[in-house]
Amino acid sequence: MTGLLVETNLPTSYISPSPSPDELVIQARGRRRLPVSWSPDIDTGRCMSRSEANKERTPGAGGGVVLRSTPRKRLLLNDPMELSPSPEKKRNMSPTAKKVRVDKPMSLFGGTLDIALKALSNDQLVSVIQTMVIKHPYLEEELKASLPAPDLRPLEERLHDLKRNIFKSLPNSRLTSKTDSPAYNRASTHVLAFKKCVVEQGRMLVSSQQWESVIDYVLEAWRQVAATPLWDNPPHNAARRHCFKFLAAQCMTALRRLHWPPERCNQLYTK
Repeated sequence: MTGLLVETNLPTSYISPSPSPDELVIQARGRRRLPVSWSPDIDTGRCMSRSEANKERTPGAGGGVVLRSTPRKRLLLNDPMELSPSPEKKRNMSPTAKKVRVDKPMSLFGGTLDIALKALSNDQLVSVIQTMVIKHPYLEEELKASLPAPDLRPLEERLHDLKRNIFKSLPNSRLTSKTDSPAYNRASTHVLAFKKCVVEQGRMLVSSQQWESVIDYVLEAWRQVAATPLWDNPPHNAARRHCFKFLAAQCMTALRRLHWPPERCNQLYTK
C-alpha cells in the first residue's frame, strides 16, 4: 500500500474502497435509457430547447399532439376585422345608451286652441299654464277663480273596474267557497292592485290640495272598499284594513284644512 501511494502521488482520501458485489452488479447493468417513443431526440443526440419542443408539438400537417386553446385564447385570436363592424352593421345595431327625450317645440298649428290642447299630457298642460302665468302674472288670480272642481268619475270607474276583477277571479262553482284561502290565492293579485289604486289616487288628490274633492273621493272609495270580499282567514284582510286606515287619515287631513261649519260636518258624519 505504501508503494502505491508513492507511485501515484495521491492522498489516501482520493482512493475509493473496492466496490461491493451488489454495486458491481448494478454497474454491469448500465445506465437506464428512456424509450424512443417517449423522446425521439435521445437517439439523435440533439437536445432541443423548450421553444423548439413547443414548435415540434404544435399541430401541423404531419400530426402530433393537438393543443386545445382555452376560451380566452379563442377570444383573443378573433379576426381584427370582426372587432370593427362595417357601416351597414353599425346602422342596424341598436344604440347602447338611452336617448334623452327632449321636448320639441310644436310646429305652427292651424286649428283651434282646444283641439291642440287635447293631444297634450297633464304634465305638458301644467307646464304651459305655468309658463303663461310667469309671463303674465295677472292671469293667476283669474285662473284660480275659473278652475272647476276635479272630475272624480275616472277615479271611481277605475276603482269599480279593479273591484270587478276581484270578483271575476273567484271560483264559479257552487260547491266551493269564495272567501277561503284557495279563493284568496286566485284573487290576491287583483286585491293588491285595488289597494294600490286606492292609495295612489288619494295621494294625488291630497297633493293637489283639493280638500272637498278629497272628502268626496274618500266617501266613494270607502264604499268600494266595503264592497270587496271579506276573507275567512284574518291575515288575508290586511289590504282591506290598510285601505280603510288610509282613507280615514285622508279624510282627517282634509277636515283640518277645510274648517267646515257644524252643519256640513254633521252631514259628513251621517254619510
